[in-house]
Amino acid sequence: MTEQTLAASPLPLADVISANVRILRRRKRWTQEQAGQEWETVTGRAVSAQTWYALERPGGRAWTADDIEAAAYLFDVEPVALLVPLDTCTQCDDQPPAGFICAACGVEGPRKA
Repeated sequence: MTEQTLAASPLPLADVISANVRILRRRKRWTQEQAGQEWETVTGRAVSAQTWYALERPGGRAWTADDIEAAAYLFDVEPVALLVPLDTCTQCDDQPPAGFICAACGVEGPRKA
C-alpha cells in the first residue's frame, strides 16, 4: 500500500474505518447489538448497540490501533483492509431494496414498515 492509496479517500481515516466496519457488519447480517456482543468476545469489553452506532457514524470516534486490530479479527480481514474504502457490492451497491437480502454480498435492505 502506498501513501497515494491512503490519500485517495476524501474522508478522514477514522471515517473510512467506521464506514468499512458498518459495511462488514451488514455483510455478516449482524445487528449493532450482535456486533457489540461479538466485540466483547474478542476484546473482553462490552459494547452496547448505542456505542456501536457511534462506532459506525462518521466523526463518531477515533480508532486506536488495538481497536483496528480487534475489528480486523472480528470481521476476518487484514487490519490494512480497514484503512482504505471497501469496494461496494457490484450487485446492490450495498443498498438492496427494502425487505430483501442481496444474494451476492449478504447485506439486508431496510425493513419494510
